[in-house]
Amino acid sequence: MSLKFDDTHYVPILKGKQGELDAIQETPSKIRGAFTPLLEIPPIPLKYVAGEDEPIPAKSIDDHVADMAEKLAEAVGTHSPVFIDGFYVEEEENLADGSEPIAGLLSVLREKGVQFIPTTGLDRAKEYGEAMKTAIEDDGRGCCLRLWEPDLESLADLESQIKSLLRFLAVDESDVDLLVDFGPDVPARSALPYQIKALPMLKKWRTLTLASSSFPMNMESIAQNSIAELEREEWLAWMFLRSKKQSLMRMPTFSDYAINHPELSEVDPRVMRMSPNIRYTVEVNYVVAKGKAYPRKAEGKKPGLAASDQYPKLAQAIMRHPNWAGKKFSWGDGFIEACSRKACVGSATNWRAVGTCHHIAFVVQQLASLP
Repeated sequence: MSLKFDDTHYVPILKGKQGELDAIQETPSKIRGAFTPLLEIPPIPLKYVAGEDEPIPAKSIDDHVADMAEKLAEAVGTHSPVFIDGFYVEEEENLADGSEPIAGLLSVLREKGVQFIPTTGLDRAKEYGEAMKTAIEDDGRGCCLRLWEPDLESLADLESQIKSLLRFLAVDESDVDLLVDFGPDVPARSALPYQIKALPMLKKWRTLTLASSSFPMNMESIAQNSIAELEREEWLAWMFLRSKKQSLMRMPTFSDYAINHPELSEVDPRVMRMSPNIRYTVEVNYVVAKGKAYPRKAEGKKPGLAASDQYPKLAQAIMRHPNWAGKKFSWGDGFIEACSRKACVGSATNWRAVGTCHHIAFVVQQLASLP
């Protein structure tokens, strides 16, 4: 496979949950070639049982893999490549047929014609690595090597570790997409050029991508019934790096986690009360319109707190923002406008799709507009 990323391409890292998958499906084909998503296979969902202190798996690993493969294939189609990372399921038990969960999932995607590129890292389980090696050999698309921030702490040993892994996988650097992922720790701008220059075999990789995210873990810091702006630190850091492009041996492609925090958080619905919110990306900020927490069932219904009351008001607040892009900008923007007229309400999953769809469209346009 011949991938050609530059500083106008985009690699959103998405959690592989229904809202994010819906966002990809609602993104028009005319911009689909401008971004290549990395989809993380989420862990088995949990359910809370009365009388139990800890949640239990809501389904078996076999059912989870089958469900995820079906949803992924429907969302991404067969025309554009997509990175698949199964680190959330690498420690799960084998499937009923004895195969690794990630191997079983990739097998189904292969049957459905999905152009997946398997993703691995330096610290993955041996069985996971074996599944990656088989996929690289069977499909001929190479792989994505995802480095985390701790991997960069010992640059003196990094090259030897990488070369050892590539020998095991029987893949050449020219068939590897290197993703340097800082997660929630957006790197200091002044240090970034040096960190990029220090990467081993810098010019040999098929593609080079830099990822991080400043999006918060939760909305606790935002007051209820308010609209707030949070700086897109990862975008500003990448733009600073781009300003130094002439002095770099290689300029990495931009990547973020869309409107998500990089780490998954498990919310106990018996304790936490969610506040409806709409997340909306603008030039250098995330705009968040937040309502008031839904009452617990025991508290009964309170006037004005139903989703049908709160979401139209939040949508109107987004549309009053000076950087509102207009209802035709993306499917997500059209949903916001319709909700403002009370033509729809939407669930938390719908609103994650709305924000993610707008974010992808906005970043693609932002990158395309750079001088």
